[in-house]
Amino acid sequence: MHRHTLRALFHRPNRHCLIYPLWLFFLFNVFFVKQPTIRDVYDDYHQLDVVQRVDMSTLKDTDVKTILLWNPWYGDFGFTLDDVSSFSRVGCKFKNCVLSKNKTKVVPEQADAIVFLYTNLCELPKVHGRQGFQRYVLLTDDPPMCYPRNYFERDNHFGSFFNWTISYRKNADVTWKRGWVKKLDQPLKKNSFSQIRLRNSKKKKKLVAWYVARCGSKSKREAYINELREYVEVDSYGPCGEKSCPETSGTPGAAILPCLDMLANNYKFILAFERYICDDFVTKRFFDLLDRDTVPIVFGGADYARIAPSHSFIDALSFSPRQLADHLMKLEKNENQYLRHFWWKDIYQVHSGYQELASQPFCDLCEKLNSNLPPKIYRDIDNWWYNSTKCFGPEDRGIVIRHNETIEDLHNVQVPWSFDD
Repeated sequence: MHRHTLRALFHRPNRHCLIYPLWLFFLFNVFFVKQPTIRDVYDDYHQLDVVQRVDMSTLKDTDVKTILLWNPWYGDFGFTLDDVSSFSRVGCKFKNCVLSKNKTKVVPEQADAIVFLYTNLCELPKVHGRQGFQRYVLLTDDPPMCYPRNYFERDNHFGSFFNWTISYRKNADVTWKRGWVKKLDQPLKKNSFSQIRLRNSKKKKKLVAWYVARCGSKSKREAYINELREYVEVDSYGPCGEKSCPETSGTPGAAILPCLDMLANNYKFILAFERYICDDFVTKRFFDLLDRDTVPIVFGGADYARIAPSHSFIDALSFSPRQLADHLMKLEKNENQYLRHFWWKDIYQVHSGYQELASQPFCDLCEKLNSNLPPKIYRDIDNWWYNSTKCFGPEDRGIVIRHNETIEDLHNVQVPWSFDD
């Protein structure tokens, strides 16, 4: 009988014996295992939301911005065209832009920015289906007095066409600088002041030189220099000068630099006279000279005290030609006074390389395209470009030049900005 009872227990399980362990397991989970609460669900959702927002913020860096050059006469501004990695290689802060001249690869109606070069913009561009995210950008590289008002025939709405501007002007949306001076985090230890003194003592320098690539000016610089020559010798070099620089190979822009090296090694002062005296306008030549062991003599409308270390240059517009000659001859006789112009050499660094100057405005433009800026449009581009630009002559500074030279036409739009002098 006992044998039959054991067989029944193993082969026909009792229903109550099965239910009781399951009930104990249920009670154990209720009281000892933590169940998900509403707060737990919220926390899980919140963590997921954080991850999604991080992904959305990084999407801006991977969202490619296209910049189309509409009528480019210039080159590639230091970039590889139609290359998504070019802005990264150049070293721009924002690297997600592409520069192109190809209207097939970058459809104008879809470009994030279209850049129009003013100097050869012969008619109002016809771009159909303009999108709200697009920015039309006017690029100007010469003062407005270089081109008379309405130099090109325009549509009545030409003034309400552009959203942003790229110009040498401080109040442009993107300022195209032709150089800049930056203070070093740590002063150099090479003692440039002593080295310059040593080089000057070893080689007797001549007094004044001038490198000039463009003949003629609106600033009357030629008349000023001709009168200056009545008191001191001024040697002129370059395409419009009387003397020749050593022959060099390479691009015309790069070929200028060895000539400037030669001049800085042989002359104490080099003229950096601009063709136009307009507010903010200064060419690369000033910064090229500032970076060498010579003293630039400036003749322009820029605020030189703002863009260069104090006492690093001489402002010709503060002197008549006779007064400037007297000042230079005094410095020639007093070496200590002359060397004071180089006090800053170990503290500041000059930036004037072609690659950096050409690419920087487009690096800045890329940054603006990645910024959530409010919409903007120039209703009257003439008012901004012509009416608010101040240009003047030496006489406006009280300088009387006896023999003024009149230049009738300076509309030389075929010379790249790199040759400005």
